[in-house]
Amino acid sequence: MREACTVTRWILLCRAQFMERKAQKPPSPPAMENGTRSWEERPPADPVATVTEGAAKIVFPSANEVFYNPVQEFNRDLTCAVITEFARIHLGAKGIQMTAVKVPGEKDSEKIAVDLSDQEEETAGKNENLAPGDWPRTAAVGEICEEGLRVLEGLAASGLRSIRFALEVPGLQSVVANDASARAVELMHRNVELNGVAHLVQPNQADARMLMYQHQKAPERFDVIDLDPYGSPAPFLDAAVQAVSDGGLLCVTCTDMAVLAG
Repeated sequence: MREACTVTRWILLCRAQFMERKAQKPPSPPAMENGTRSWEERPPADPVATVTEGAAKIVFPSANEVFYNPVQEFNRDLTCAVITEFARIHLGAKGIQMTAVKVPGEKDSEKIAVDLSDQEEETAGKNENLAPGDWPRTAAVGEICEEGLRVLEGLAASGLRSIRFALEVPGLQSVVANDASARAVELMHRNVELNGVAHLVQPNQADARMLMYQHQKAPERFDVIDLDPYGSPAPFLDAAVQAVSDGGLLCVTCTDMAVLAG
């Protein structure tokens, strides 16, 4: 009888210890919800920074400086100005006039608009006797020009250059903002929507060289190709010169360009 009581007490003691350990153990994870257990703490979203440059406003991960280099702002101003002048020449040969544009990079208080008033007054009298279908065609900033420039930014990162092209350069048919990084393309989509230029800028994920090699045929070539690699542009040059149209414009940005030029 005494041995039976001892065994009973031992069983009750073990049960009590088991229940105590079970109470201290974390609860089992509940069912999966969208691939993530609801009890787990989800990682916080990457902090983002917002920057306004030219006419564009973009967001990018504040912890990753690769997506935005403020030192290159003047370079981007210059690129916008060069492409604007190239568009004027390109469209002028087709009889398309550009509306007034602002000099890229100038501060609001110092901006100088291209004065086309004399040209407009000169053509006003001629246009009075013309049917609406015969009026001179014009190209404006932010609008699709069917005979305008087809632009490729091969290594777009946040898409800042492409967005600035869409907001500051008239006479564009389309802008392909390409990057091999899925995260960069996701960021581009966000910035394109933020600036309301989805009708002009098309984010694309691909290796820049393969994309350019796929556009070697004359009808598929780009009028303007802009390359701003993180490193030497040498690996991209062969594909670039084959993908740019005859008489087109190739813009290359690189800190070691002097090495390439000898």
